[in-house]
Amino acid sequence: MNPERFCVKFFATPDTQVENEAIFIDIFQDWIKHRKLDGVLLDVADYSHVPSGPGVMLVAYETNYAMDHGDGQFGLYAQRKVAAEGSQQERILSLLKSTIAFGKLLESDSRVDVKLEGHKFLYISNDRLNAPNTDEAFAAVKGDLEAIATQLYPHQTVTVTRLENDPRARLTAVVEAQTPVSLEALAA
Repeated sequence: MNPERFCVKFFATPDTQVENEAIFIDIFQDWIKHRKLDGVLLDVADYSHVPSGPGVMLVAYETNYAMDHGDGQFGLYAQRKVAAEGSQQERILSLLKSTIAFGKLLESDSRVDVKLEGHKFLYISNDRLNAPNTDEAFAAVKGDLEAIATQLYPHQTVTVTRLENDPRARLTAVVEAQTPVSLEALAA
């Protein structure tokens, strides 16, 4: 198994309250204008009208970032769209690092009060052909997620579990460290 397209999601802290999500449109447009992130930043899309949808999205060539409401949980969702070099583990870690950098930038923006939990994230296969929602596909990615968790959360107990969802849904793994960690600490 070697999926090219996959996603990660970091959840907002329970106390995060965003009154008007349209503010993300202004923020992301500024980031494009001032080239605040690496990569080719293309556009901003507003899907906030879609229930449990991607909310406001920053579209880039390599990766889409969204302030997502999927499954009723608000958070930062990143979708790798373009094949990258390296092993599966290296590609997942690369997406995690860029998502953490995005999250740090968002947390530091004074126009919005968003805090993200760093101790838990979802890995979501976006490639049903190469990584179907099966025990076998989960087993094939679990070792890489455990190795990544060891790097992200040294000296912590970490669990990597398969989300029990509809077999027709995308394969999703939950990676969670025992002790809460801020995104700032993860970035360091």
